[in-house]
Amino acid sequence: MIYLKNINLTLPSFALTDINLYIQKNDFFSLIGPTGSGKSLLLEGIMGLIPFSSGNLILENRDITSLAVEKRNLAIVYQDFALFPHLDVTQNILYGVPYHGIPKQTAQKRFDYLVSTLGLGKIIKRYPENLSGGEKQRVALARSLIFNPDVLLLDEPLSALDPVFREEAKQLLKNIHGELGITMIMVSHNFSDVLYLANRGAIIKNGKIMQQGDIISIFERPNSEFTASFVGMKNINPICLENGKMVIKENNIKIILAHKPKHTDEYMGIRPEDISLKAFDSEKFQNRFKGEIKKITSNGIFLNIYLQTENFRFEAIWPRSYLRDHDLEIGKTVVFGFHPESVHTF
Repeated sequence: MIYLKNINLTLPSFALTDINLYIQKNDFFSLIGPTGSGKSLLLEGIMGLIPFSSGNLILENRDITSLAVEKRNLAIVYQDFALFPHLDVTQNILYGVPYHGIPKQTAQKRFDYLVSTLGLGKIIKRYPENLSGGEKQRVALARSLIFNPDVLLLDEPLSALDPVFREEAKQLLKNIHGELGITMIMVSHNFSDVLYLANRGAIIKNGKIMQQGDIISIFERPNSEFTASFVGMKNINPICLENGKMVIKENNIKIILAHKPKHTDEYMGIRPEDISLKAFDSEKFQNRFKGEIKKITSNGIFLNIYLQTENFRFEAIWPRSYLRDHDLEIGKTVVFGFHPESVHTF
């Protein structure tokens, strides 16, 4: 559908280097990475707002690398929504229609459909200053979708919304993607949003793609220490093999794996939410340990629990209710475990 082939973009203080991405038709593709990694820059390059230094951008078997923005049939929604303050909702949505050569009757049909689908009927005469964050987002989406773009680019589309509107907006994006079958590329820092919305994605660091593919695979099977750490993998440690599937840490802790690592000089990691307390049948786990709670920190409705075994400190994430239900406190010794399938190597 959209193919970025050997893309480079050089600025005075930053560069995108050898970007190769293939985004399939109807994908909800997410670009994730640390702040300043080049996510938004890549999005603007795809849009044509910043020219690539070299490489090819292929859309539906057409090379659009040198095409003007208005001829690419792409649309972009920014995190601040970028509505024109002096235009009402109707005028904002229809603003770009004349520049795209859309027949008046076609534009009106699309306008009516989007106003109905996005629930904008009651606010079409309002101005942006009188709209909530969620309403602004829906207007910005309508303004982009009225062109019937081949690809919709989303730059942190949920970051400006409060928690209540955020959940509503996530569902809205999911519905639009499903109903319209449009290809979407989203830049986001929020893993919850990415896992809920995206089916495929890529991690970018310092202008380079570190990993791409199925979004679940990226989070559960990272290909390097950096990507593992970035997507929230914890308990990362170098490993070496002993007796096939047995892994022995540098600190002499043995852990059973579900699959033999491809190489002998790898790392292992365990997502903290995959570590269970004894009360939840850790006796059934092949990897079972006893450790002292050394630290407890709050992570909203969850707790980060740091467990010190004889030779290694594990980090787990457990519900806040465990404090009450299991009398968790610093200094207490507990039994915990995890399945071999929860141990990831890279």
